Amino acid sequence: MALLPPDPVYTIRNVDNVPVYSLAFSFLPGGLERLLAGSKNGYVYAYNLQTNRVQQKIQVGQAPILNLLHTTNQLITQEKGGKYKIFTLTKSYDETAVIETDYPGFCRFEANTKLETLYVPDRESKISAYNFMGEKIGSLEPDADTKLGDPMCLRYIELSTDKHCLLAGYEAGWLLLWDLNTSQCISKLQTKECPMSVDFHLGQQRGMIGNASDVITIFSIGKKDLSLAHKQDVNIKNPGINKVQTRMDGKVFASGGWDGHIRIFSWFSLRPLVVLTEHRQAVQDVCYSSQKVSFWNANIMAAGGLDGAITLWDLYNSK
Repeated sequence: MALLPPDPVYTIRNVDNVPVYSLAFSFLPGGLERLLAGSKNGYVYAYNLQTNRVQQKIQVGQAPILNLLHTTNQLITQEKGGKYKIFTLTKSYDETAVIETDYPGFCRFEANTKLETLYVPDRESKISAYNFMGEKIGSLEPDADTKLGDPMCLRYIELSTDKHCLLAGYEAGWLLLWDLNTSQCISKLQTKECPMSVDFHLGQQRGMIGNASDVITIFSIGKKDLSLAHKQDVNIKNPGINKVQTRMDGKVFASGGWDGHIRIFSWFSLRPLVVLTEHRQAVQDVCYSSQKVSFWNANIMAAGGLDGAITLWDLYNSK
């Protein structure tokens, strides 16, 4: 592990130091590169990655923005309390649909952008599916005698061109793999803690689960039978993980902790490469850019937290 952590390439102070709950990179036609920050005050702030200054303020509502998704022509937001809004990008962001649920928790929605489908948490262990026009098109419902509790985290994965699946972690500690073509559960894995964040890398055939403990759980999905299996536990110094996120190249993954630390792990060894201590309060979200940000000519990692800071990092990238 490095003795001294590197510095971020840039630190953005969110407007009025408002806590940051969610982040999303946006690469639009014409070379417009932005980072969107969903904030506690119900605003989404769009930062231009050429100037690192706020370019646009979008008022979504009054509640914290728990999650964001930006496509080439739409912005989808999730407010605490179970309200989802779909905005169409024209000259501005025009609200075109609202989805209202009474789910009270912090589970973030997931999406299949190719099929324009949203998967949102619901009560009684249900996960509802909506199209990008806000119309309900299906649901994932476990057996009535299975006590899972509320959904706590979701991750969409495409195991093959015709195998679309959803990983879902539940309050009672279960991780389920759902077949989205049939709406049936393929396999289950019981974990020791309530999962709070889950991610999976197809090339590694492994995923990780963050929770309230001082352990990150590593699991696999069998190539033939698609069975979930516990592989290893990775210990961290301080308990509590809000977000785990793999980088697309499968070399590293990151965790954002309650202690304000961002930990970068090697997928090869599962050992921590560095602990980043720039944030002073809990890190709420970590995300990687899907393409190079031109200002730094690198794929950038962004992290945001309750301290109102957004840090940008260029780590372990081969230029």
